[in-house]
Amino acid sequence: MVHFLRNVVRSPFAQIITGIFLMMMFGGWAISKFEVSEIAEGNNPFWWAIVTMTTVGYGDYSPETPEGRLLAIVVMFAGISLTALLTATVSSIFVAKKIREDKGLESLKVSEHILLCGWNGFVDSLIDSIQSMNYSGRLDIVLINDENEDTIAAIRNKYSQVRFRFVKGDFTRETILERANLEKAKTAIIVPNDELAAGSHPDEKTIFATLTIKTMAPGVKVIAYITERDNLTHIRRANADEVIVSDDFGAYMVASHVVDPGVPQTMESLMDAHRPGTLRRVPIPKEFEGKTYNQLFDYFRSKGWILISVFSEDEQIGIGEILSSDSSALDAFIERKLKEAGHSLGEEHKTAVIINPKDDYIIKENEKAIVIE
Repeated sequence: MVHFLRNVVRSPFAQIITGIFLMMMFGGWAISKFEVSEIAEGNNPFWWAIVTMTTVGYGDYSPETPEGRLLAIVVMFAGISLTALLTATVSSIFVAKKIREDKGLESLKVSEHILLCGWNGFVDSLIDSIQSMNYSGRLDIVLINDENEDTIAAIRNKYSQVRFRFVKGDFTRETILERANLEKAKTAIIVPNDELAAGSHPDEKTIFATLTIKTMAPGVKVIAYITERDNLTHIRRANADEVIVSDDFGAYMVASHVVDPGVPQTMESLMDAHRPGTLRRVPIPKEFEGKTYNQLFDYFRSKGWILISVFSEDEQIGIGEILSSDSSALDAFIERKLKEAGHSLGEEHKTAVIINPKDDYIIKENEKAIVIE
C-alpha cells in the first residue's frame, strides 16, 4: 500500500492536480486579502480563482484593485500553464498506451476472440477465409508472433473489418499467452513459423504450444497445423482438438487431377469463400428435432441449399474430473499411464460428423447442418 501511494504521489498527473489545487487555494486566499467587494465573501474567492485559472471567465466576479488585477494576471498564466500540462499528460498516457499496443507490449482485455499463433505465408489466406466466412458480424483476432510493426499494420489495413490486436513474443510462453488473455479466448490456431532456429522442427513448437495452451485453458479449442504426418501421434497426445496436416489436401488434389478430373475443380469451388455455392454451417430449426433427415433435406432444398451432412459438438467430461482430488499413488499412476497413452485428462470438445446419412436418420437435439449455399 505504501509503495502504491508513493507511486501515485510521484506521478506527473498527481503533481499537476496538486499544483492546480494549491494555486486555487492561494489565489482565493490572496484575492480575499486584496479585495473588499463581493468577490471576497464566503466561497467566492475560490470560485473566482478556479474560473480564472481555467480561462472560463464568467465575469460574475472581477477584481477592482490594482493588486487584485495583478494577482488575476498571475492566476491566469499559472492556470493556462497547469491546464496545458494536464492536457499534455493525459494525452501522453493514451498515446503511450497506443504505441505499446501497436508494438504488442500491452496486456489485452478482449474476450471471445481467436488467437492466431505463429506466422507464415499461409496466414494471409487464412485471415481472408475467416473474414469471408464470418457471419456473426463480430470478428476479434489476436496475433501472437515476432513480426515487425509494418507487417502487422499491413494486415490491419488489408482486412479493415477485422478487429486485430497484437501481442509480440513467443506463443509457447505462458506470460505471452496471458497477455493475449488466453483464458477468455474462443479458439487458438497454431501455424508453423517460416523462420526457425537451426536444428529445430516447426512441428516441435506447435506441439509445445498446444501442450501449454491446453494446460492453461483446457476449454479453449486448439486447431494445430503440422507439416509432417509422423507427428500426428504427438499432437494428438498434446490434446489438440483439430489437426491439419499440410501435405494431406495437396496430395489428394494432385491425385484427383490424375484419377478423377472434375473432383479437384469442384473442391476448389466449394472451398473458395468468395464464390457462390460454398460450404456453410447453419443451425437446424427446432421444429426438425426428432424428424427425419429426408424432411430436413427437403426444407433446405426449398431454400435453394443442398444439405450434405449433420454434426454435433459435445463437451465431454475429462478423466481428470473422475480421479480423486487427493494425490494418492494410485491416482498418480493412472494419470501417468493415461498421458503416456495419449488420453486427455481435461474436458474435450468432440465434433461428430455424419455425411449424407440415411433418409430415415432422426435429427437429434443441438445438431447443426453443413449445406452448399
